[in-house]
Amino acid sequence: MLQPLSDQRKALIDAAASMPASDIENYSAHVREILLILRRHIWVIVSTMAIVIVVAVLFVQLVTPRYTATATVLIDPQRSNAVDTGNKPQTISSTSSDDSMINSQVLLLQSVSVLQRVVNKLDLAHDPEFGPHETLLTPIKRLLAPPQPPAPGLSADDIAKAQALQFLSDKRLTVQRDGTSFVIDVNVISEDPAKAAKIANAIVDSYFYEQVRSKYDTTKIAASWFNQQLDELKSKVLASDRAVEEFRAKNNLTATQGVTVNDQQLQDLNNKLIDAHVQTAEARAKFEQVENIIKTHADPGMLDQALSSDVIARLRQQYADVVKNQADVSSKFGPQHPLVVNARAQVKATQKLIDQEVHRILEATRQAYQVAQSREDALRTSLGNLKNVSNQSGIEQVRLRELQREADANRTLYETFLARYKETNAQESLDLPNSRMVSKADIPVQPSFPKTTLILAFAGVLGLGFGCVLAFGVDYIDRRVKSLHQAEVITGTPTLAAIPLVGPRELSSRASRGRQELSGYDPGAPQLLPPSMQPPLMRYVLEEPTSMFAESVRAVRLSLQRAARNAPVKSVMVTSSIDGEGKTTLAVNLAQSLAAIGLKTILVEGDLRNPEMSRSLCPRATIGAIEVATGEARFRDALLMDRVTGLTILPSPPKDRDPDISEFIFSNAMRAMLDQLQQEFEYVVIDAPPLVPLVDARALADLADRIVLAIRWDSTPRDVVAQAIETLMPAYEHLLGTVLTRVDMQRLRLYDYYRSSPYVMPYSYLGQPRIGRAS
Repeated sequence: MLQPLSDQRKALIDAAASMPASDIENYSAHVREILLILRRHIWVIVSTMAIVIVVAVLFVQLVTPRYTATATVLIDPQRSNAVDTGNKPQTISSTSSDDSMINSQVLLLQSVSVLQRVVNKLDLAHDPEFGPHETLLTPIKRLLAPPQPPAPGLSADDIAKAQALQFLSDKRLTVQRDGTSFVIDVNVISEDPAKAAKIANAIVDSYFYEQVRSKYDTTKIAASWFNQQLDELKSKVLASDRAVEEFRAKNNLTATQGVTVNDQQLQDLNNKLIDAHVQTAEARAKFEQVENIIKTHADPGMLDQALSSDVIARLRQQYADVVKNQADVSSKFGPQHPLVVNARAQVKATQKLIDQEVHRILEATRQAYQVAQSREDALRTSLGNLKNVSNQSGIEQVRLRELQREADANRTLYETFLARYKETNAQESLDLPNSRMVSKADIPVQPSFPKTTLILAFAGVLGLGFGCVLAFGVDYIDRRVKSLHQAEVITGTPTLAAIPLVGPRELSSRASRGRQELSGYDPGAPQLLPPSMQPPLMRYVLEEPTSMFAESVRAVRLSLQRAARNAPVKSVMVTSSIDGEGKTTLAVNLAQSLAAIGLKTILVEGDLRNPEMSRSLCPRATIGAIEVATGEARFRDALLMDRVTGLTILPSPPKDRDPDISEFIFSNAMRAMLDQLQQEFEYVVIDAPPLVPLVDARALADLADRIVLAIRWDSTPRDVVAQAIETLMPAYEHLLGTVLTRVDMQRLRLYDYYRSSPYVMPYSYLGQPRIGRAS
């Protein structure tokens, strides 16, 4: 068992090793992206699961419980009838026929004939549970499919019974086979457990009754058919017997004990001829024996007849006495003595008598032989004549046997049908169903519906699945820029940094310090606001140099310095797609960072219509870029200096609906002013207006060496960023990259996986313990 698994694991490892690195990376990236989507929308998933589970709990609490009672029936195809005649052949059923029979019984249990009897017996037509039910979908069903009027001639009671039967069959009854066995479960569902058991048992009883009734009807029909067949067969038997007897009498083929007279006579003559032939042979043998004795003058005592003849016996005795007497006399008197002569004459006379007796026996045997011969000849002649007669009646006998066989077949068929008819009559009222109840339906204790555990588990799984789908849908619908990769794909340029979000608690803490110094500030002074009174984020890169905020600004500065190695970079325009994306904060901190490392830097207010940078750093300034560019004021009068970093600031005081402001950006004076600033400073950082709503930034893009596009994380739509890039197409080569602003670093890990790397996490909140997640 272990070897195939190890081989399979080895095959998978080999396949993974042979897979191109790019495919593995793409696969890992897809899996990682799916996990990130699910993770960043975990609350959507959890909320969806909670809602579905709450709905499931309410459903379990509000739904009416239902109980299922089960009665078990065993189908026994080999079950014998109450009357077993012993004449039925035992048949071996096949699996397919058994399956068909079981399926037929399942359908029979659900048939109208079975259920109608239950509805009538238990009066389910007047049971509210089995009456018409109104649901939430009933009005819609009626609207889509209006109810059909009942058939004419049906009473209200008939309609109620039909509805109860339909409801029982469709909604409350389930009949199923237990696997491939002969066991069938009858399940009935009801709101009352006792009623469920009662209906289940009633259905089984009705099923048994239907089986017995069906068998009774079948047997009755069979008996009627047998009766008709018996009448026909009886007529055929009588007709065939009559034909046999008529043919036998017509052709003189009378038979006794199944044999014709001719056959009996032929057999008797044959037996008599055999006996006569034996007797003739015996008579001939006796005659020849006697004749041979006479010819040879042998002792007649050898004959059986002589031995059995009293005359021969006396003559032989007499002959012996005479011979003895002759011998005695001859010994006494001599051969010529009269007594001797007389004795010799007596011997001769006695011998003559014996010879005469032997001749008489010979004649007797000759006559016996002749009689036997004559009798044998007569029998042989009679036998020959009888054979001729028998040969002539052979054809009639063939026909007679044919008629006899037909009569026998009809008689056998008649007797068989008669026996089956008697069996059918005997079984007409004693047939039993070929099934039996294994267990009656008991009153259920626990409801079968709703299954609380199963429903809640299914609700949890369903909520989880729907929540995941909803999470993917929300993520797909959400078109806001949320990752560095998305910004790079949309703009086609690298994302330089992700500036973290500073929490409101941190901002309020810094603002409170500025309020403490507000008492010593002259609001009418045109100079820069004191550092503590400036907006909290304007100097964050200087006040929190070890923070991720400062690290991100330094990353932008580094990208700018690297770009300067390949081509001269004097002016940098910081812009955004729309207002409120943090471009001013980025521009101010970038300028502060450049100035902090000793680079001569000037921050120019480029958003003349909405000078947010000027409002934040020098709200009371009266001279700005427009005055300097038009020659109304000198540079040294308009420039403001940050004494901490040496950063120079060229503000632009707000103008109320001045039409010249819209055209100033496109003027040569603006171009000349920027050229002059690039000659006097190493870096000119321009806080430009947004790209999409105004054209001012598009004009400044042609004047700037590099452009940095600020994108507010999780706020700016991707379509807006794409539109901003489209407006920058004439100066697209000046685009250095993008910067994500106001980034929640904890949530960013759910979009840019590498941000959660253990190499980055230790530095995420370095030096900024008060940075929190935005509310």
